Amino acid sequence: MNSFRSLGERGGRLGLVFAAGLAAAVFMCLIGTAGAKASSVSCTGTVGVDREAHAEGALKYTLKCDEDVKGYSIVSNRDIGYFGTEVIVLGADGEVAEGESFTCEGSIPSFGVGCFGKMTANNTVEGNIGTLDDLCEANVQPKFWATALTTPLVKEVATPQSSEPFLLSSKPCKVLNPKKKAKAKAQKLCAKVKSADSKRARTAARKRCKAALSAVKRLHAA
Repeated sequence: MNSFRSLGERGGRLGLVFAAGLAAAVFMCLIGTAGAKASSVSCTGTVGVDREAHAEGALKYTLKCDEDVKGYSIVSNRDIGYFGTEVIVLGADGEVAEGESFTCEGSIPSFGVGCFGKMTANNTVEGNIGTLDDLCEANVQPKFWATALTTPLVKEVATPQSSEPFLLSSKPCKVLNPKKKAKAKAQKLCAKVKSADSKRARTAARKRCKAALSAVKRLHAA
C-alpha cells in the first residue's frame, strides 16, 4: 500500500530537480524545438480514478518505457495535493518486479513529483497521485505528463538523459466546475422565490430551489 505525503511535509531535492528538468523541456517545446529529442526513450501511461485507494480523490497512474529507467517525474496542470512515496514496478506478467521500485519526493502542494529508483525496459510503474482540489473543479480539462530519466551509453560511458514530456492518457471530465455551476444555479433559482408575483409562482419557485439545493448537496457528498 502506498503512503501519502500531507501538507506541510518537507519537499525532496530530487523531486524538485526532476520537476525543474521537465519544466525546461516543456519550455523548449513551446519555443519551437519540437523536432529535437533529449533522449531516444519512448514512454506511455495512463491516469485514472483509483477506486481501491482510501484517500479521497485518489488517482492511479501507470508509466511504461522502452528503455531502462532510473527516474521519472509526473507533472500536471492541477495542484498536486498528495502522492504515493513508495511506488511499485510490475513485470510483463503483472507481478511485482523483484528489485525494482521507486521512491518519490516533492513539495506539497506543487504541480509535480519526482521519483528515483529502477525499472527495466517494458515493465510498468504503478503509483498514486491526487489533486489538491476536486479534479473537475477547474476551467480546463486536467492533464498529466511524464518525463523519464535514462542512462544510455554515450561513447561507452553511462550518460544521464532526460526525455521529452509524454502526455499520459486520461478520461476527460464530463462537466467542468460542476459544484460551482450547481451552486450558481441554486442561487439563481432560490432568488426567484422572493420575486414571484403570486402564491402559485412562489410554490413552484420553492420546489425548483429545493431541488437545486439538493443537487448541490449530492455533488458535495459524492
